[in-house]
Amino acid sequence: MITRRNYFVTVDKGEQEHLVDLVERKNGIFEIDIDGRKYTADFSVAGDAVYSIIVDGRSYAMDIDEKGDNFSILTDEGDTFEVEVLDEMKRLMKMRSTAGLEGRQVIEAQMPGYIWKILVEEGQEVEAGQPLMILVAMKMENEIKAPKAGTVQNLFVVLDQTVATGDKLAVVE
Repeated sequence: MITRRNYFVTVDKGEQEHLVDLVERKNGIFEIDIDGRKYTADFSVAGDAVYSIIVDGRSYAMDIDEKGDNFSILTDEGDTFEVEVLDEMKRLMKMRSTAGLEGRQVIEAQMPGYIWKILVEEGQEVEAGQPLMILVAMKMENEIKAPKAGTVQNLFVVLDQTVATGDKLAVVE
């Protein structure tokens, strides 16, 4: 079965974000498109956190330490890299949380789905990052969090309501 995933990658906390399209053709064999440049990679585990990677015929050994979405990579040549790898949902959530939010914040659906749980009420005080509701999209539960500390002014949705991308969900002020 062919598996395709898209990621947004930054290296060493740099400003440039790279779009990575990863397609697993068979067990351990990948086609990788990084910003339009295509590679073929053979990826295998060589030991605890040590990986053997062959990219377009060239072999690399890497020690990879994973901490959530962040990876510390040490190559066999002694180079080190700090890499952050985000899928589309995590990228949107990060962008939203780092936008310097002040005043009234209207929270909109970032993808179509339905409201599975509502965890707050209108008038309730919330902290930044506190879950407000659970949106189910593509069979995955996505927490919709308060973008800032404040008061829930409006809830525009009810349980089991279907929402489209851009629909208003709530207001925190």
